[in-house]
Amino acid sequence: MEDILLVHRKSNQIFSELPVETALWKTCLRQILFCHESDFGLLAESVQAGDQVLRGEKALSLLLEILCGLHSPIVGETEVFGQFKAFVESNRLAQNSLFAENRKWLQFVFAEVKRTRAEHLVGLGSQSYGSLLRRYTRAQGSVTICGGGQLTQEILPWLSHKTALQAICRTPQKLEVLNHKIPHLKINQLNEAFVHGEALVIAAPVSDAWILELMSRQETRPLAVYDLRGEENQLQQLLQEQFPHVTFMGLQRFFSEIEDIKKDSQLKILALKAQLLEKAQAFIQRTELRPLGWDDLCA
Repeated sequence: MEDILLVHRKSNQIFSELPVETALWKTCLRQILFCHESDFGLLAESVQAGDQVLRGEKALSLLLEILCGLHSPIVGETEVFGQFKAFVESNRLAQNSLFAENRKWLQFVFAEVKRTRAEHLVGLGSQSYGSLLRRYTRAQGSVTICGGGQLTQEILPWLSHKTALQAICRTPQKLEVLNHKIPHLKINQLNEAFVHGEALVIAAPVSDAWILELMSRQETRPLAVYDLRGEENQLQQLLQEQFPHVTFMGLQRFFSEIEDIKKDSQLKILALKAQLLEKAQAFIQRTELRPLGWDDLCA
């Protein structure tokens, strides 16, 4: 990865104060700290015993596996790749040299993830939140989804066949791009909305209290709640106490439902990991011949 090194931490324990130029990418399952190889000696106190310190093809191949969704509970999901692209763009806007436009490792990563997804990560069954929700809400003709971010935008097309479809979010403009695809989609402001759907999907980092308040605004309440928030919460218990008629399905239930699908996909995943490692090795070991001078011969 040129002169870049990454530290992979599979926990939510925060990194201590970082004295050099770094970039920290967080998902609900892991943290990855990017830094210059030359600065790593200054970060010794930030690295813990369980962290992976990776360079070269090992760093590239792990990043490719994660961005392709091979480490996700839903194999092949696209959300993590979208999060990474947003992370890179924010660092570019902040003029972080780790993610400059001319970084060839980034160009390689984006191209390889797109190619791998298109060629290998199709036909794996219900491998996205949208496809799972389409199956789970089969008996419900109307759905309300809380959220306006990328996850919501990925889910909504899967539910476009519903008779009534509602989205509740802080910034309704984010979902206007879907109007031509889903003309019957009704978009409401977060703090003024009533739930119209028989099913309520939570795809935004809102609090349990806010969800309960939303459901209390009307007499006709959803029959089912699908909670896609990654953080721990007590919503299931609170719903049982206040709205016992409501069926609840949390993120962990989503994950457990697809374990059988994951088992069937393991052989394919192992083969893909080996292939991605080969691609990463080839990239790191590449030779570029440039005719402008000896200093343009690089590996």
